[in-house]
Order: sequence, then structure tokens, then C-alpha cells
Amino acid sequence: MFFILSKLLNFLFHPLSWVFIALVLALVWKKRRRRFLITGIAFLFVFGNGFLLHEVILWWEVPVKTDQELDHYEVAVVLGGYAYYSPENDRVTLRESGDRLFQGIRLLEEDYVDHLLLSGGSGYVLYPDLKESLYVGAFLDLMGIPKRKVWLESESRNTHENASFTAALLEERGIKDKPIVLITSAYHMRRASACFEKQGIQVIPFPAEPKSGERMFTPDHLFLPSAEAFGIWNRLIHEWIGFVSYRISGYI
Repeated sequence: MFFILSKLLNFLFHPLSWVFIALVLALVWKKRRRRFLITGIAFLFVFGNGFLLHEVILWWEVPVKTDQELDHYEVAVVLGGYAYYSPENDRVTLRESGDRLFQGIRLLEEDYVDHLLLSGGSGYVLYPDLKESLYVGAFLDLMGIPKRKVWLESESRNTHENASFTAALLEERGIKDKPIVLITSAYHMRRASACFEKQGIQVIPFPAEPKSGERMFTPDHLFLPSAEAFGIWNRLIHEWIGFVSYRISGYI
């Protein structure tokens, strides 16, 4: 029941679904066809517009921090959700958010941090033993990164658990009072930082996978709908709902 409900809510909160619903209503509700057509076209323009989306991203995303702004730290925590393992192919594949892992490796290799802490358990209902941090840790070992430099937290399934389980691990190692570099996607950094700070951890945000950049004023960016924009809007709305629900739950 919860799975079906989550899928339904995901459909209802997707802007492209709003366009679809408006067009369907235009077909079946003849007396208000014009109103629903205008509504659908308005949704298509607003949520498909690259310029408007970019302005929202500039407001929401935590700005990227340059290496020059960093000191030297004990550990960088990389939040999961960037990789999956295919048992059939016996292969680890990075998702779109793989920049999280790449930035963590880079900070480790360039000696900005002494250790990487990979935080992430299983995102699979049918395969609870396929824990992301474990197979990514094995992957880094094959790449020649020493095991002693990579710490694994493999039980968390969401951002709240990332923070609470990481706090316990840092406490166990006696370094919870030291600042950590937190690496996650720029659009997710606000909620992630708040969760870790709720656990009493001092956070140095190091956003990855930024969607913002220089403002563009080309005709296609200003006026033509973009399919990619709808996908990013879906991610942003999902993140905002998560932020509000975490606030209500007392996680942040």
C-alpha cells in the first residue's frame, strides 16, 4: 500500500503530470476546454522554461566551494544515492550523482582530507544485502585506494539515517567534535547539512553536481520548453517536500 501511495504522490507532484491532467481535462470537459488548454500551455512554458528554472536553482542550491576555501580535515562524508550494483553484470555503475564520489576521491587524493566516509545502505526492497557503501568501497579498493583511508557506513537508507549513523561512527572513533567535509548534490545540501548539524556535527559543505551556472539569454533558453527542465523540477519538488517533512518530523 505504501509503495502504491508513494508512486501516486510522485505522479501528482510531477509538473509534467499537471500538463497531462490539464490536457486530459480539456478533452473531456468541453465547456472549459479553452481554460484547461491555456492552463496546460502555461504549465508547459513555466516548468519547461530553462531560464526560470535556472533562477530557482540559483536561489535553492548551496554554491560550490572552491578548493582554496578548504583547510585540511580528518574526514569527508560522501552521501549515497550515486551508484548501483548489477548482480547480472557484476559491475558497479555510477548514476547521474556520481560527481559526489568523484569529488570525494579528488579531495582524498589531493590531501584535503585524510579519510572518506561512504554513507549509504541498500536502496533495494528485494536485495537488502546490496549495500551501496560496501560495493562502492570494494570498487575503490580495486582502484588502488587504501582500505585504511575509506570508512564505511552501510545501514542508512535516507538522509536522516546518514546523519545519525555517521554521528555514531564518528563518536566511536572519537572525532565527532571535529568538523567534517560533507559531500552531496548541491540541490540536496540544505537538507543534508541541517540533518548533520542536528546531530551536533560541524559541517563544511562541499556541494557536487551543481545545476546552476552563468545566466544565458539565448532564445531557446528563454522561450523553448525543455524536457530536461521537467526532470529537474521533479527532483527539486521532491527535495522541498522532503525538507518540509523532515522539519515536521524534527530531523532538522
